[in-house]
Amino acid sequence: MGTLGQTSALLQSNANILVEALRKADAVIEGSSRQTAPDIDELLVAPTVVANQLYALVAEEKAIGDTIFVLGRAVERGRISPAVFSKTTRSLAREWYLKKALVRKIGKGMGLTA
Repeated sequence: MGTLGQTSALLQSNANILVEALRKADAVIEGSSRQTAPDIDELLVAPTVVANQLYALVAEEKAIGDTIFVLGRAVERGRISPAVFSKTTRSLAREWYLKKALVRKIGKGMGLTA
């Protein structure tokens, strides 16, 4: 009977926590419905020139990684020769490394690195 009481108390405590969290969520939803929607440009454009450069560099870095992956698939399927693959991949990897280094440098300057 003691464990039943403990379980009941634990369930009641969890239910109270859930009710409180739902109340807070409802208050946030209610408060946000009264606010105006932000301008889309404020959401998509970086707040500073350096942050904008960081966004662009990260996008380019990811694109280079995807390109190297697709080139690997193309050489597997015989669409490009291994010589073209290695030459192109070497060039892209060099550029990829430089972009990664610049991303790290900018991130460190902005205080984003751990």
